[in-house]
Amino acid sequence: MKYTTVGYSDFGEVRFEDGRIILKAERDGDEAFFDLKFFFDEWEQDAYVFMPACAYNGNRFKRVMRGYPPMYRPDEVGADAEPLINYVPALNKDGSGEIEVTTGDMATPCVGIFYREAKQGILIYTEQAVKGRNLGFSLKAGELMISCPAKRKEMYRFGVSNAKGDDQGIAVIKGEQVEVRIAVVEFVCGSMAEFYKKFFDTRKSLLHNDREPNMYTDELWNVMERHFNTANWSGQYYAEASKIWQCGWVGGGMSSYPLMKHGKEQSVQRAAATVDFMTEHQAKSGFFYGFIKNGIIMDDSFGYEGMEKIHLVRKSADGLYFLFKHFTLGTPKQQWVQSAKRCADAFVKLFESYGTFGQFVDVESGELIVGSSSAGAMAIGALARAGRYFGSECYMKIAKQAGEMYYRRFISNGISMGAIGEALCAPDSESIFAFVESYVALYEETKEEKWLSYAQDCAHMASSWVVTYSYMFPEGSEFERLKINTVGSVFANVQNKHSAPGITSLSGDAVYKLWLYTGDERYLELIRDIASFMPQCVSRKERPIHAREPGNPAMPEGYINERVNMSDWEGKECIGTVFYGTCWCETSLILTFSELIWEYGLSW
Repeated sequence: MKYTTVGYSDFGEVRFEDGRIILKAERDGDEAFFDLKFFFDEWEQDAYVFMPACAYNGNRFKRVMRGYPPMYRPDEVGADAEPLINYVPALNKDGSGEIEVTTGDMATPCVGIFYREAKQGILIYTEQAVKGRNLGFSLKAGELMISCPAKRKEMYRFGVSNAKGDDQGIAVIKGEQVEVRIAVVEFVCGSMAEFYKKFFDTRKSLLHNDREPNMYTDELWNVMERHFNTANWSGQYYAEASKIWQCGWVGGGMSSYPLMKHGKEQSVQRAAATVDFMTEHQAKSGFFYGFIKNGIIMDDSFGYEGMEKIHLVRKSADGLYFLFKHFTLGTPKQQWVQSAKRCADAFVKLFESYGTFGQFVDVESGELIVGSSSAGAMAIGALARAGRYFGSECYMKIAKQAGEMYYRRFISNGISMGAIGEALCAPDSESIFAFVESYVALYEETKEEKWLSYAQDCAHMASSWVVTYSYMFPEGSEFERLKINTVGSVFANVQNKHSAPGITSLSGDAVYKLWLYTGDERYLELIRDIASFMPQCVSRKERPIHAREPGNPAMPEGYINERVNMSDWEGKECIGTVFYGTCWCETSLILTFSELIWEYGLSW
């Protein structure tokens, strides 16, 4: 890929040599910046633009300015509805516009470009910071500027209109030489699969820190089991500490699996009651009710007028997939089996009617409301398991058809999106990890090598959401005090710009299985990274995590907050801090105990 580079600074000469951007300061200053610009020749207007956990195909979707949580409106729905995202950093649909972000917005500091027509790719890696300040990236057609440090004209702010940039420079003295390491990887590239394979091969080439030691102890399991039985038991089911029932997604009908498998008698009984509750709350369509608050069945519309009764299909897909996991623990109740069949039939009917699982359906009728999404990725694996369990070719047939369609429509175009209930159709990690799970399930049920290949392609893309290095948190922040090592934390989506403890809400055991089936040690490395991060974020009596609310209260033992703020999307003062609260991450942690630490003996 042909390009030229030009360095610039008001404070002296800027050179690019020997893998470094170098400023030779010619005067003293407290607000110094230096830049390196890449000018790309023969720019393709439809070039695939990539920033790990930040931009996929440049986030070229129609953007709407909506407060949190955003939702579709009645005039924006339909089987072929145009995908929408909130006003996140993005190029325009025609490739014009500009993306301005910092290294804190990415799982690893990197910009990638893929010329589809010329079959060329490039990956440009940098360090996180210069003198403690994050670098910045500004990309538009044919031009990339790396700013040392960041100097954004406009800063992304969550749920509100964006703010005017106020990034600060660094202090330099005359004669000082300031350097930033950079690595440029150029390669021939004929497909999206090849592009992400190269990223997977090189993602730790510049920034790479050791993961944390194995902290999965019996004591930690006991802390989490007590937490679930004190904070997360509603009296009828396990949920989050809010006691709100949400099937799938954030753990409803998922956390019950490891508690049933490894918990004490009380946990086993309550886990069974949780599955009872889920299977008793099933709409006439066959989909599970996804949101129940204070005993009242609700929908996933967040109160948007005209969107009543909508249901995020990902919730039922997760619920169905995990039902079959529960079935492996003993003879299931007939009610559970009948419920699983009804839900599997609902997904078959949905796909046969529309050729997709879509994103939102009418929970009562099963009618597709919003399509154009890969939110239903887990339904592929769920139907593969249904095919084996029920001995029905019907389920396996749809699983294969859907698996092929989704790969061609989404994965081969470098996009996976829509699995987050409150992020419209934003690209996300949750759907791509669900694809890994589903394609591994298809491979296990069919032994067809194609599905294993697809699972590997998805794992390479999924790795782009996983942090590769230990982020330098601001001095005095809670995460700096705790010495949190971010290696293995996972970004959820491009709207909510924080990484988190774990995959929502999976252990990632399918990634481990890829190592078993292929022998590629890098899959083992990836899942070890993800697993190693989570225990650091558990508030413990001997190591409490303090929230940012007034008085900095310590969170109770067993609490895990989802915020691993490397980005300033909530404000600079929130980097390295958490709010007072616990969430789905607990489910990912106990699933990791069950499916990786104890099932496979994962260690490092």
